[in-house]
Amino acid sequence: MKNPWFLGCGLVLGLCVAGCGTDSSADGTGGSGATGGVGGAGGSFEPPVRGEWVKYEPPGAICSDGSPYAFYVEFSETNSENVIFYFMGGGACWDFESCSPGSGIRGAANPNGLPDDYANAHMNLGGLAINVNQVYPLLNQDPAVSPMADWNKVFVPYCTGDVYMGTTTITYEDPNGVELDNEFHHVGHLNVLAMIDMLNGMFSKVSKLFVGGCSAGGVGAIGNYYFLRTGLNGVEQGYLLDDSGPVYPSGADEPTSRSRRLYERIRLSWDVDRVIESAPSFDQLTDDFGALSRVLADEFPNDRLAATHFRLDYNIALFSYERFYTLDAGGAIVPFDFDGEVGLDENVAAARTAIHTLWWDDTALLVNQYDSRDNLGYFIPFWRQTNSSHCVTIPGLEENPLGDLLVDFAGLAWDGTEIDTDEGEMTIHDYAIHLLSDEPLQSHFEETGEGPFVPCTPGADFDEVACEAAVNP
Repeated sequence: MKNPWFLGCGLVLGLCVAGCGTDSSADGTGGSGATGGVGGAGGSFEPPVRGEWVKYEPPGAICSDGSPYAFYVEFSETNSENVIFYFMGGGACWDFESCSPGSGIRGAANPNGLPDDYANAHMNLGGLAINVNQVYPLLNQDPAVSPMADWNKVFVPYCTGDVYMGTTTITYEDPNGVELDNEFHHVGHLNVLAMIDMLNGMFSKVSKLFVGGCSAGGVGAIGNYYFLRTGLNGVEQGYLLDDSGPVYPSGADEPTSRSRRLYERIRLSWDVDRVIESAPSFDQLTDDFGALSRVLADEFPNDRLAATHFRLDYNIALFSYERFYTLDAGGAIVPFDFDGEVGLDENVAAARTAIHTLWWDDTALLVNQYDSRDNLGYFIPFWRQTNSSHCVTIPGLEENPLGDLLVDFAGLAWDGTEIDTDEGEMTIHDYAIHLLSDEPLQSHFEETGEGPFVPCTPGADFDEVACEAAVNP
């Protein structure tokens, strides 16, 4: 197993940094023609190698630029019949500005296709290739780091800008009439379906299915959970952990829904309605895509489905609100139509408070929704330094010196995710173990504020002067 501490340096450079390197992973030749299972399932398919990443390219699957799409499988060395999927994050785009690299607007990862050998060379640090087992510790091979260390693992790369929910190709035109048109393939969901079809040639039975991902990958995990759960051969038990890609309740009857304006926009650009029409209770989802968690909980009452994110996430929250809201002359949060400039500037203290306010309103709706079902749970810590409190299932690389991570990665990987519970301190690693157990599903929400941006939060802790000092020290 490669040394896991190196990922800390790589993540400091950004979660969306593209990997590079030569294509040294094994290429899979099975999948489309094999009929058996893996790991003692009695099938005829035999993995080309175990314990290493194998690259597969589903026929017809493409990235946003039309280049071939690929996913990776690491087959269990213990013949496990369990499978974990981890969907990569990396932003999103839905118009000319966000889908055009270099525009200055937040966009999506890999607009020019996937690098070679992406699972093994997911990031590059000074010429050193860092693999996904290290970048996303739930895929780690050390049982002290991941409770699914000996499972079959599927890494799902991201290159379509649509949080794996797109089903269409669209041509974006420069509103100023200067730049060339940009044809963009938002086909992430279609790629997932092609991946499922290929995986069915490898796995004839999946005893336990775990679906996770962070950021755009979190949305992809929950958005495609139904299709994985019903499309893969022989799934007996399902688990979901949507990390920092919450799908918030957003019905017209929810006056405090803050994500509805974003959801309405992306449904048009990505043709998400084709996905909704294929899902159970699609009539409910047509009116409120944020009902997805409740619909999945009812469809699979014995599955265990959870969400996690930080209360002060300042990454996906900006994606969700900065182009759809602004502050009026009196400081009130009001709807905003993007005109080339964002409505909420991340470097303005009042705008930061507005972002947190909108995020907290949406989070309250999610908590209420999840509290309504016994098989829905949440794990919501307050804040950590790493990655602007974005993504709970990545290592807390900014919480400790890198030298300490080198010595004790297993002990420190999940630092900054702790919540004090009635049973003692719990990290996201502990919660993942709980999620996989047979105990009644718990939820944990950290009430006590921490970190430098507490003065920017709504309510009694708000302090305008201290917030300004925190945002612009």
